[in-house]
Amino acid sequence: MSVILGLNAFHAGAAAALVVDGRVVAAIAEERLNRVKYYAGFPKLAIETCLKMGGVTIDDVEHLAIGRDAKANRAKKAEYTLRNPAKILNLLKTKTARAGLDDVKPLFTSELGIAPERLRFTQHNVEHHLAHTASAYFASPWEKATGFTVDGSGDFVTAMISACEGRSITVKHRVYVPHSLGSLYTTICEFIGYSKYGDEGKVMGLAPLGRDSYVHTLADMIRLKPDGIELNAKYFQPWGSNPGMSIDERGEMVLHRHYSDHLLELFGPPREAYSEITQRDKDLAYGLQVVFERAYMHLLNLAHRLVPGERIAMAGGCVLNSVANGKMFNQTPIRETCI
Repeated sequence: MSVILGLNAFHAGAAAALVVDGRVVAAIAEERLNRVKYYAGFPKLAIETCLKMGGVTIDDVEHLAIGRDAKANRAKKAEYTLRNPAKILNLLKTKTARAGLDDVKPLFTSELGIAPERLRFTQHNVEHHLAHTASAYFASPWEKATGFTVDGSGDFVTAMISACEGRSITVKHRVYVPHSLGSLYTTICEFIGYSKYGDEGKVMGLAPLGRDSYVHTLADMIRLKPDGIELNAKYFQPWGSNPGMSIDERGEMVLHRHYSDHLLELFGPPREAYSEITQRDKDLAYGLQVVFERAYMHLLNLAHRLVPGERIAMAGGCVLNSVANGKMFNQTPIRETCI
């Protein structure tokens, strides 16, 4: 019997999944068990539940996979750090916060009370966007597809395009930090008072109530380039100038300010959460969605050029933008999705 346990830990949506003899037999997010939305700690209850559902114990687990790999994209990380030495302290804090993922066995002992000698599994750290791609492609009914993932960032990458065939995923292109479509969306969400992790969906729903007042202005926040996207730095806090995201004592994600003072100069003070939603805020949501969709379609068309085909396997936070997904069939050559 082959038993693989997969984890998402110390990131929003902490979860566990269990694969026995090549078949997924259990998968659950920690938030469904501890009732903390977007829980981002260690998925203790999810692990226990998956093992119970699969009828196995930790002794049976041969392989443990985690969707984070600190060794991935080291050259790009080093290049950014050398160009931005003032950000080293915050970058080190971010690295330290996730150091537990380099060897999770001590966590199984401290969080689950499992004796170290029972932990016989081999740990595999999988690059964040590669894990995203696998989550969609291997769940699809296809033997061949384009892999496409976009989010805030993970392992220093914000978007990945891959060729998926059979059991193989071959990375064809990466977009690196700080150029992030997810950060673009989060920045405006924060500015108009939606600063909790996961609030992006609310802003997508607010957008149709707005008017075309700021599309031209917001379009200056991002440039579409032949090899992807590039954020205009004057609108954003420099990447690494604060922790970006952290986890509070309850296990919830805490977002730190993304927008620069330039947005204050353009639009005035940011909206306070739960205060009246003004027409300005609605118009900013509208403009954000339009600009996001342009960049999203640009990346999807880039994916099609690099990996031609009509089928695409998609994952990552930005892929939750269902409004954009509904438009891709008219604006790209894609005809089938597995999301």
